[in-house]
Amino acid sequence: MENEYTYYAFVSYRSSDERWAKWLQDKIEGYRLPTTIQHENSDLPKTRLRPCFRYHTDIQPNELKTELRTKLEQSKYLLVICTPRSAQSPWVGAEIDTFVELGRRDRIIPIIVEGRPYSNDPATECYNPSLLKHFPHSDNIHEDREILGVNIHEEGSGSAYMKRERAVMQVVSRMLGVSFDRLWQRQRRRIIRRTIGSVIGVLLFIAAIVCVWMYNQPFNSHIQLMEATPKVEALPALHDAVVTLNLPDDERTDTVNGWNDQAIFKYLPARMKDKEIGIHVTAPDYLPLDTTIILTSELTIPLHRDTDVYGHVSATLLIDGKVCPQTRIWVEQIMVTTDSNGHFEVTVPLEQQQKSYHIATFDHSRTTVLYAPCGQNDIVLL
Repeated sequence: MENEYTYYAFVSYRSSDERWAKWLQDKIEGYRLPTTIQHENSDLPKTRLRPCFRYHTDIQPNELKTELRTKLEQSKYLLVICTPRSAQSPWVGAEIDTFVELGRRDRIIPIIVEGRPYSNDPATECYNPSLLKHFPHSDNIHEDREILGVNIHEEGSGSAYMKRERAVMQVVSRMLGVSFDRLWQRQRRRIIRRTIGSVIGVLLFIAAIVCVWMYNQPFNSHIQLMEATPKVEALPALHDAVVTLNLPDDERTDTVNGWNDQAIFKYLPARMKDKEIGIHVTAPDYLPLDTTIILTSELTIPLHRDTDVYGHVSATLLIDGKVCPQTRIWVEQIMVTTDSNGHFEVTVPLEQQQKSYHIATFDHSRTTVLYAPCGQNDIVLL
């Protein structure tokens, strides 16, 4: 900006249009000229287009007319907020007249925010009479001195926001003497990048909220027990299995009866999902399980049958009330000989195990039934 000017622009408006004046001032002062365009023209400002003068916020206590004239003298451009209301403002007219008197008629930029210029209808005319006086419209092309305003509601496609941004670039283009197309295309890309970034930011924020919400939602865990050893129909099925989850600050227990049943643990803390915890399972005739698992909504835990419960037969043989040492007998299909004390032991493979076993002398002359599980102190009478 030339050294003789304190302000890039003086914003002229009626008090009822103050929100538009403030919007324009903020947009102009907040605009940053692209570096590549700055480098092409050393006369262009290296910083933002600030300050811009706007009455009500920037004026100092002084005689109003004198102060306003001083601010106009210190301003390079006059930006006029044009509405049917400002068209009836003598203050706006006086500011336009003063700026023309200062020899800066070609630096007046009307910004149309409401109404239509040169409509000749007081209800819609947005140009102040001073603008019409200094920039008259004529049907004679040689006499026409009409000034083209920047319309923030320009006809055509695009959102209202983009139309306003385009209008700002038209104002900046006139102030800096730079091609509007160059400024607008760059600004448009900035807006698109900023919009995409904002959308992505919002989506990430929503995703974060959803993740936090899901992370903190309690969940249920269904635990299915599975027989890991060969299934033997003759032996008792799974029943009264107790499943215990050892949570860090809690212990949950449920009972399972049958392989088609499940242990169900409801409303587990969300923080425990996919975490390693301890689990303990006990069931009659099955080996106890004490291990760690990764806690999820669906789990299958293998159980191994205790093969010693029905598979280890141990007893003392008596025939007619007398201990029978060194006697051969049949335990089902397995032949065994008692020791010197009449005691015998048999280990039955899992697939052949039963809840009871037939005991017979070698010649099958005498038989009885021995119920398993049985121990060393059991007596077999034949």
